[in-house]
Amino acid sequence: MGLLDTYLSDRERSLLQKRRSKISGAFFLLFVIVIVMSYIIQNKLSEKNTVLMTQEDIKDLKLTLACVSVFVLSYLGWILFKLIKPTYITYLDLITDLLAIKNNTHNSDRPLSSRENTLLRFRELNFAVNNAVLYATITDENRIAYISKKFEEYLGHKEDLTFRKFEEVLTYKHNQHHRIRKALSIATGELVNKELRLTNFKGDIFWIEMSIINMDNLKNSKRRLIVCHDITKRKHAGLEMQRINRNKFVAEVQSQKDLSQQIMSAQEGERKRIAKDIHDGIGQMLTALRFSIDGIDFTNKANAEESLDSLKEVFGQLIKDVRAVTFSLAPPELTDHGVASAIRKMSNMVGNFTGHKVLYENLSEFDLRLEMNTEINIYRVVQEAVNNALKYSESTYILITLENTDSYLKIKVTDDGRGFDPKGTNSFKGTGNGLRFMKERMDYIGGELRITSEKNKGTTIYIVIPLD
Repeated sequence: MGLLDTYLSDRERSLLQKRRSKISGAFFLLFVIVIVMSYIIQNKLSEKNTVLMTQEDIKDLKLTLACVSVFVLSYLGWILFKLIKPTYITYLDLITDLLAIKNNTHNSDRPLSSRENTLLRFRELNFAVNNAVLYATITDENRIAYISKKFEEYLGHKEDLTFRKFEEVLTYKHNQHHRIRKALSIATGELVNKELRLTNFKGDIFWIEMSIINMDNLKNSKRRLIVCHDITKRKHAGLEMQRINRNKFVAEVQSQKDLSQQIMSAQEGERKRIAKDIHDGIGQMLTALRFSIDGIDFTNKANAEESLDSLKEVFGQLIKDVRAVTFSLAPPELTDHGVASAIRKMSNMVGNFTGHKVLYENLSEFDLRLEMNTEINIYRVVQEAVNNALKYSESTYILITLENTDSYLKIKVTDDGRGFDPKGTNSFKGTGNGLRFMKERMDYIGGELRITSEKNKGTTIYIVIPLD
C-alpha cells in the first residue's frame, strides 16, 4: 500500500492514516475482550466447576457464549463496514482509476475525469523521474524503501536493492560507509547537501552531490528522500583547473625570476656601457685637456692662441658628450616638456651623433602631458626601437611618427632595413631581451606593442597607448 499512497492527495492520505489507527485500536480492544472472556469461560469450565454445574448453569453458560459470539461478530462487522470498508473502497477506486488510465490511454474518444487526468500526469512524471533522476527513499535505519531505475543502472546493480543498507549499495569500502552514515545522521533539517568522494564496486572513483530531504510532512513517517547528482566530471575539471593554475603560477614565478635576472643583467650592461662611454669619451677628453693645458707655451703668443682655439673645440665636444650621456640616462626634455618633445629631441640628437637619417613627424601635433611613469615607459620603448634599428636593420632611414585620437596615442617606428621573419617566433619569447622589455613596458602601462616585418623590406613597430 505504500506505493499506492504516493498517488493519493495529502487529505486522502491523512484520512487513511486516521482509519488505520482506528482499525489498529479496534482490533486491539477486540483482542483484549476475547482474552478476558476466554479467561472467564475457562474458569467456569474448570474441572471443579464442571462437576458442580447444574442444567441451569450449563444453560446460562451457553447463553453467555452466544452473547459473546454475537458481540464479537457485531464488533467485527462494525470494524469491517465502518473502518475497513472505506479504506478498501479508497484503494479500490484508486486501482480502478489507474487501470482505467492504463487501458484507455490511447482511447481519445472518452474524456478523462479530473482524477484520472491528475493520475495520468503523475504517472507520466513518475516514469520520467524514475528513468532520469538518481533518487531513493530510505528508512530511519538507512535501508532502501525505494530506488529509481536510473539510480540502479548508475550503481551497476542488477539485483533487487530493497531493504539493503543505503551506504552498502553506494560503495564497498567501510571507511566510506562511515562517511555516508555520518552525512545521513547530521541531516536533521529540511534539506541538507553533501559532496562525497566514493569508490564503486568496479574500483572506480566517483563524486556525487547528495541532497537529503526529511519527509516529515507525512504523519508518523521517518523516511528520507535522497536525490543525487553525478559531479565527477565537474570535480575532475576543477582539479585539472587547479593543476593548470598551479603550473601557470609556477611558470609565472619562474618567468618573473628570469625577467628579474635579465633586468639586472641589462642594468649591469647599461652601467658598463655608460662607464665605457665616460671613460673612452669624456675621460680621454679630460686627459687630453690636461696635457694640452700643461703644454701651452704662454711665452709664444701665436702658439698659445692656437692651443687655446684647439682647447675650445675639445671643450665643445666634451660638452656635447656630457649632454649625450645625461640625455640617455634621464632626458630633461621629458621631464620639462613631455614625451612628444623628448622623442623629437632624441631623434635629432641620434641623427647628429650617428650621422644616420632619423626623421620625426607629429601628424596630430600631440603635446598632451601624461603620467610621468607612462611617459618614461613610452620614451624608453621608442628609444629601444630606434637603437635596434640602428644596430641591426642596416637601413637608410628611420621614421618616427606620432598620431593621436581622443582615446589613443599611436606611435610608429619604421625603417627600410633588411627586416626579419616574424613568423619564426609565436611570441616575444626568444626574440631578444630588448623586444621582450619593450613588451613588458607596454603591458605595464596598459599599452599594446605589435611588430610587422618582412625580409629585405624593413620593419615597423606599432605602439598604442590608451589616453583615458
